[in-house]
Amino acid sequence: MKHFEYVNPNAPKGGTLNVSQIGSFDSFNLYGPNGKSPYGLFYTNDTLLSRSWNEPLTKYGVIAEKIERPADNNWIAFYINSAARFHDGQPVTAEDIVFSFKVLTEKGNLFWRQFYQDIASVEATSTYRVLFTFKHNKNRELPLLLGQLPVLASHWWKERDFSETTLDIPVSSGPYRIHRFQPGRFVEYKRNPDYWAKDHPVNVGRFNFDIIRYDFFRDNNVAMEAVNSGELNWRMESDPRFWEKGYNRKALEEGILIKGSWVNHNPQTLSLVFNSRKPLFQDIRVREAIASLLDVDWVISHLLHNSSHRANSLFAGTELASTELPKNNELTLLSQWKDQLPPRLFNERWPPVANRSKREKLKYALNLFKQAGYSLKNSKMTNQGGQPVVMEILLGDPSLERLIQGQVQRLAEAGIEMHLRTVESSRYLKHIKNLDYDIILHTFRHTPSPGQEQISFWGSEGRDEPGTLNFAGVNNPAADGITRRIPSAQSWSELVTLVHALDRVLLWDFKVIPLLYNPNWQVIYSNKLAHPDQMPKYSIERTTWWAIPESKL
Repeated sequence: MKHFEYVNPNAPKGGTLNVSQIGSFDSFNLYGPNGKSPYGLFYTNDTLLSRSWNEPLTKYGVIAEKIERPADNNWIAFYINSAARFHDGQPVTAEDIVFSFKVLTEKGNLFWRQFYQDIASVEATSTYRVLFTFKHNKNRELPLLLGQLPVLASHWWKERDFSETTLDIPVSSGPYRIHRFQPGRFVEYKRNPDYWAKDHPVNVGRFNFDIIRYDFFRDNNVAMEAVNSGELNWRMESDPRFWEKGYNRKALEEGILIKGSWVNHNPQTLSLVFNSRKPLFQDIRVREAIASLLDVDWVISHLLHNSSHRANSLFAGTELASTELPKNNELTLLSQWKDQLPPRLFNERWPPVANRSKREKLKYALNLFKQAGYSLKNSKMTNQGGQPVVMEILLGDPSLERLIQGQVQRLAEAGIEMHLRTVESSRYLKHIKNLDYDIILHTFRHTPSPGQEQISFWGSEGRDEPGTLNFAGVNNPAADGITRRIPSAQSWSELVTLVHALDRVLLWDFKVIPLLYNPNWQVIYSNKLAHPDQMPKYSIERTTWWAIPESKL
């Protein structure tokens, strides 16, 4: 291989990519349990293996130049490229890999402990060979998961508390270095001309900008105007109002600004997430009642100009979405938990009131509340103690407010009082880590080939620990059983069967309600930027874009 097929191997180096981030940041420790890091920090750090964004789950060696694995899949050894260097010139060794693994799983956020829970031990068997021994040989995904391990500089981190936030610039190993920054305003990453792997086939045609700059804004309206003024030269747009009418028409007509749209093949669904740890949401009838009142179709048609699609699956828009009733292998799989699953899962399609009128849905919701012991008095839904039903939806992005405001009135028709609270992004992250919320909107970033991360999203182990990714507090034996089997799938058809079953179990639990998904990436960018003719299937991959030299404009 000389380079990935979705790059321009002759892309010129130079120029600046100016992009935005909503909110702020308070730490350069991307992998620690606390604080919020700026976007783009991953450009500064390499992982053991590098991903191809044109394949569902394929990794290529860069820091790891050779992999050794036995036929019985009980261990794996990575051989470190002796040319690999950190930014301070020190070599990357097997000891750095051992340190990275241990510090992430012992002091990093909960995700890493769950991600690598099937690893029994790690040891450096020589200067450049690191050996991982597995607890069992059933997890076929483990070599790929270990390939995602960030390579940290042990000599820099050993003298620091990994659990603390820091704005000290860490020694790292990637193609960019932190150049300049001002908390709350901007951070700049500068391409490292001495990057040891810049000519590696995996990196040819990538990392072309000399500077990648992130400017921080409080809301998307200001970020949009920053594009119009030329302060930003690249922005992914998710708001159809801005996409249709927000950007400077003259600049678009004259080709100064360009709109690009590419199909998004990833399963990424915006969902409403109930925190089922809260007493109000521990009753499935309450969760279903609220879900049945939501008018998502109105949001899509009136607020999103039909640019998004209705989602009836957590994997909507892909082959992984469950559709018809379970049958064959899926039915056999789900039957193991038949006594613990609602009978409707086996003989009804989700959602149960999809084709009913608003009036019928309201009646259906009120009946569910009644079954759960609530009653409607003086236009207020109250519990058995006479206390009104009040809930809050926590948002970290002001642009989401308009999608929910109409639903506030809809719930009020059932006597439910719902408040919206939007907080700055770092505060939002703190609330999420501490499980301090009633309801949130969240897009679960599923990969096109789901695996171990599904345990983090839906597994009951650690569900009540700060930092868990099980935001809904799912505690379902079927979900536990299925997510544990997903990494062991022997074929694509088996994986699809498992994900279909998981999707169905989660839907009928009514803790996570899929709302909508956008089938396309929509990007507005300056005519001074360019991209390869072929875009990868699973990412917009800004690392392959470049700045057009002044001499060619």
